[in-house]
Amino acid sequence: MRSFVLSLFICLGMACFAQTPLSFTKVIEKEGADSLKLFELTRNWLAHSYTDSKVVIQDAELSKRITGHGVINFRTGLQYLSIRGNINYIVDIQFKNERLRFEMKNFTHEPEQEAMFNNHMGVMVDPLPKDLKDIGVEGANRKACYKYFYKRGKPLCEQLFMKLSLDLEKFIEKGEIIKDDW
Repeated sequence: MRSFVLSLFICLGMACFAQTPLSFTKVIEKEGADSLKLFELTRNWLAHSYTDSKVVIQDAELSKRITGHGVINFRTGLQYLSIRGNINYIVDIQFKNERLRFEMKNFTHEPEQEAMFNNHMGVMVDPLPKDLKDIGVEGANRKACYKYFYKRGKPLCEQLFMKLSLDLEKFIEKGEIIKDDW
């Protein structure tokens, strides 16, 4: 019984200090549009917003959900050259009658090349914990790099979300499915 109570306290303690991955969500409403219409508009928007929408869209359940991924180019100064690379993210769009939920989440760092230390910064969490050991970041190099990654990467992710969500909202408001006639 004692070991059960002790393990329960340990689990609760860990859950209280657990960090949540960075994510952004916006609900977009369109009066008179059913979920199928919103699905078609969003799929059309993805085709025009991303260079290769087939690569972006991983899973599309007709009129229910589109899940995909994207990449943000993460550039650094000379001092933090070891973590130059990309920030991969997941796009999740869910549809209901007259509204959709646009979410970007799971922002994960991927370096261009390996370094002498573990230069994979992992998932960006929000907020940045006071002690980076809580998220498994140890060592002076990794701590400095993760703080730089957070300081420079979070605004990049936020700016991209604002741009894409505003662009999607305008596209949905316009309500036209663009077809290439050639």
